[in-house]
Amino acid sequence: MNRFLERSFPPGFSYLSEIKRCVIALAAGILISVIRFFAEYSAARWSLYIRIGTDAILDESRVMPDFAYVLGDRLNILLILAALSLIIASAIHYAYYRTAGKSIYLMRRLPNRFELHRRCLLMPAIYALAFLLAAAALLLIYYAVYMNKTPQACLTPNQWQKLWAHFLRRGF
Repeated sequence: MNRFLERSFPPGFSYLSEIKRCVIALAAGILISVIRFFAEYSAARWSLYIRIGTDAILDESRVMPDFAYVLGDRLNILLILAALSLIIASAIHYAYYRTAGKSIYLMRRLPNRFELHRRCLLMPAIYALAFLLAAAALLLIYYAVYMNKTPQACLTPNQWQKLWAHFLRRGF
């Protein structure tokens, strides 16, 4: 693993601190998304109940808002972090070759002309992929929670199709 990391970053680059920052950003993005989703979901779910004193009685005539509405922009934080990680980490790697490493000219003379770009873009692409996979996993988790924890009498059919129609209309 260390050999892979050493060959995926500029020579002499402190890659462990960059990886730690990426993991912290990923954890923070997931935490923010989870908190925001469950706050919205809880509010929507509690709106299905009638409160009489300390009791909550399900009003089956009420309808839960669609999953696309409850989801809203809760995954956008991870999509933004994916784009930022790709752009910022790539820029830092290219800048490192030009300033700290002073090896930009050596890298351009190597027989493999893509070595410079591979070392500058591979790990940022992996970071972005990690953020996108986390967003996809959270989408599936949120959908499972929505479908399994919402009372069946209050659900409207075709939630998954409505979600994709919403994405196609609005864009990701």
